[in-house]
Amino acid sequence: MKHILPSILLLCCLLAAAGCIGTEPAVVTPEYAGTLDEAREVFGSDIPAPSYLPEGYVFANATRSPDGSVTLTYNSTAGDLLVTRLSSPDAPCPGPTVAGNEKRIVQGNGIEGRLVYEGDDPSEGSLWLLRWNWNDAPFCMTGRLPAGEITKVAASIGK
Repeated sequence: MKHILPSILLLCCLLAAAGCIGTEPAVVTPEYAGTLDEAREVFGSDIPAPSYLPEGYVFANATRSPDGSVTLTYNSTAGDLLVTRLSSPDAPCPGPTVAGNEKRIVQGNGIEGRLVYEGDDPSEGSLWLLRWNWNDAPFCMTGRLPAGEITKVAASIGK
């Protein structure tokens, strides 16, 4: 028994040094797509692509996070617009954190959701976050669109 213990310790040390045990789990990186067609091919046809966008917004990229949420990013001189189909209703929205205390219920264009403005400032150009459900799927969107445009974009997803 005394001769086996040093061998077991040596084996454990060699395995740890080789990275077989005692290492950090592998980091799972998000998957990217550079075009809407590529995103549909890689992530499936149910990506959250809006059929309506305000003038000046162009597709930038699509990302699928390790939890399965898919985010489409649109760029404009007014700022980025992120549209995400969440993997679950309690999944966090990607992108900038929006810190506000006042959660407004918005209803319009067939959408009912919770809208939070950064610092509770609803003036034009303010950052906001909208969460809603559509056809049993949870969504979120962040951006700097004018109030009237927010629900128009959200309602156009999946149509």
